[in-house]
Amino acid sequence: MNVVGYRRVSTDDQADYGFSLDAQEALIHDYAARRGWHVVRIYTDAGVSGTLDRRPALDRLLADAAEGHFEVVIVHAIDRLYRNLEALLRTLNLFQQQRVSFVSITEEMDFTTPWGKLTLAVLGTLAEIYIDKLRAETRKGKLQRAKSGLWNGSIPLGYCNGRCAGCTDPNGPDYCPYFGGPNRHQGQALIAHPIESEAVRLAFQWYGTGDFSDGQIAEKLNTARFTQPDGPSLPFRTKRYPSRGGPGPFSKDSIRDILTRVFYTGVVPYYGINDKGQKRKRLNPDALYPGQHPALIDQAAFDRVREVRRLLGRHPRKRHQTSARIYPLTGILYCAQCGTRMRGQTGSNNQRYYICPTRAQRTGICSQNGIRAERLEEQLYQLLRAIKLPPDWQANLLREQGIDPDDLARQQAQVEARLARAKDLYLTGDLDRAAFEDEKREAKFKLANLQNTGLGDIITSNKKLRQLVTEWHSLTNLKKKKLLQLAVAAVYAQGQELCRAQPTRLVFPLLKQASLCGEICFYSGSDGT
Repeated sequence: MNVVGYRRVSTDDQADYGFSLDAQEALIHDYAARRGWHVVRIYTDAGVSGTLDRRPALDRLLADAAEGHFEVVIVHAIDRLYRNLEALLRTLNLFQQQRVSFVSITEEMDFTTPWGKLTLAVLGTLAEIYIDKLRAETRKGKLQRAKSGLWNGSIPLGYCNGRCAGCTDPNGPDYCPYFGGPNRHQGQALIAHPIESEAVRLAFQWYGTGDFSDGQIAEKLNTARFTQPDGPSLPFRTKRYPSRGGPGPFSKDSIRDILTRVFYTGVVPYYGINDKGQKRKRLNPDALYPGQHPALIDQAAFDRVREVRRLLGRHPRKRHQTSARIYPLTGILYCAQCGTRMRGQTGSNNQRYYICPTRAQRTGICSQNGIRAERLEEQLYQLLRAIKLPPDWQANLLREQGIDPDDLARQQAQVEARLARAKDLYLTGDLDRAAFEDEKREAKFKLANLQNTGLGDIITSNKKLRQLVTEWHSLTNLKKKKLLQLAVAAVYAQGQELCRAQPTRLVFPLLKQASLCGEICFYSGSDGT
């Protein structure tokens, strides 16, 4: 009779030291030997939770069971197979259909009998209650640590605990210049690792330019070296623990992991669970708390990287063709014939084109040919360049809202004059500090109300539009793409030309004031004007 065993541990520490795995395997072999069974294979999931339906070794076991490779599955205990009652019963039902028996050593039961099935239901329910309670307690502990500014889980690349004398960090021996020396820190908080932290800063710096992909940054870090102040230069490397292969070269996945960690800005994220009972994703934490660890990058650098990833997420870049793979009009360019959003593509001549997917993929009827990217981009630039605003455009917009610009200016001047008098009285000693602060708060409140005319965002959009026009030929394609999305909601191409454009909500009021000098028409997108 062919028999297999299944063993599992749920934490990295258990996987590292292997005691639980070894013990489970020994018990499986002993049990089979006493019954004269031959164990043909042991399936192992190391460091994997019993609540997960999909596990590499378990998936292989179920596939082999379906193909009739064995007749019995032995586990050390029920919870090694599943901690979820529904999944456990579903799997055992599959075993029965495939004529595969299931044995649990600890419970000493054959779960193919009616009494065994009843007992299984009770034990499975208890296991599920246990894991639910454990989850709740674990969440409480993680939340409390986050509120205290302490990290959860393994120490991220870029940090260490500072206990140099007894360092167990993967990047301690033969790597860190402080290894084996006096402790640099005694508390629970983390400190910056002298070499890893520089790798993190470089990754954010390089990606923020928009010139490098995750894979290219991995290549750059793998060839770069860190020069110590009083020692040899060393290559950068990851912080993988021995059970996972140990420190080694960076990959695009490890770079992506770095660039999505808000932890590097000096805060501790708490993810919690979503409405479906699942852990929230890396970029959507439930809360952020001030961390006790030092920030390796500022918030602006983190936000810049997120913005670059958003702009380039749908447009992967090829090796050594970074600039050629960024298309400023993707996302806003549409085919005027079939209405499909056009996409960028690099031709065999290494030239950039915008193509219609309907024609390229033959998913419909469309005769739109590919258009050279530079041609369309230049046409849109000339269209935006033709927008000429009159000197009094801001006053005109105010009048459209029923606001007298002169009266608004007088009210603002009165508030500012009152504040100036209060300042003079404070400086001469005729007004105490408390009264002066009250005057300042009231003036700030009144000015904010007077300036809340809806023009703030429109003025900002005009500044961005002017920047786009005046600096167009010196901007990178990434910068053009970002600024265009602020000004243009959609443009349509017919043949080899742009035929019409739709401005964004904030730019449309500017066009109502502008004189346009071009053949391409703007329209509002709602009434066709």
